[in-house]
Amino acid sequence: MRKSGCPFTVKDYSIKIVNNVTDDKVPVKGLSEMSVDVESETEDGKSGDATWAESFIKGRSVAGSITGRPIYDRTTGARDPGQNLMHKAAMNDGGCDNDQTIIVADAIGRAIEYDCVVTKESMSADEDGEEISWDWEGVGQPRELDYVQVSNVAYEGGESTSVNVGETAEVKVKFTPENASNQRFSYFIEDESVAVMNAIDGPNLSIKGVSEGETKLTIKSMNNNKTAQLTITVSNP
Repeated sequence: MRKSGCPFTVKDYSIKIVNNVTDDKVPVKGLSEMSVDVESETEDGKSGDATWAESFIKGRSVAGSITGRPIYDRTTGARDPGQNLMHKAAMNDGGCDNDQTIIVADAIGRAIEYDCVVTKESMSADEDGEEISWDWEGVGQPRELDYVQVSNVAYEGGESTSVNVGETAEVKVKFTPENASNQRFSYFIEDESVAVMNAIDGPNLSIKGVSEGETKLTIKSMNNNKTAQLTITVSNP
């Protein structure tokens, strides 16, 4: 458990911001640290240290900050979509009151939703590279979200794919239900002399063909240990 205001690494956490236009929950990538500060003294006279995942007492004020490195698309130069939403919120591009929703989930998918206003964006650079951070203040009280178990995991488009040697095939992992709390998974390729994992971006997988042949990719959900298997056929072009 972590006391109010103590920063923690976000390596094992996922942080999303809700797109106010589409209602999509968009991951904010490139983050390294977040802190949540909950005021101990409350309107109802209760006091005590709070932790980010505990129940919140009515009347506490909440504020926080997140820090990371700027992420841009190498081809287009566009900002990471999640960071772009944070930027627009900080620049007050979202409308009159500019209320935002940030969702923080731990490694097993337990999540807290914060209604907030992004009050500041800061950029800095040193010998280690660029850094970006945002400060936010809560509007109302945080809400602990219901935990939704995974019932099934599969590959969109079927149980097989093909790719040429030296090229890549794009595959997407699909969880059921779609709002499952923990959508993390592990993977295993039987024969990496035939194909290897080129990149992973959330549910999106990029598989690279290495040599002619056939192998299998198995994924296993972190929640409920649901598995799915994909047959990969690699051919010479």
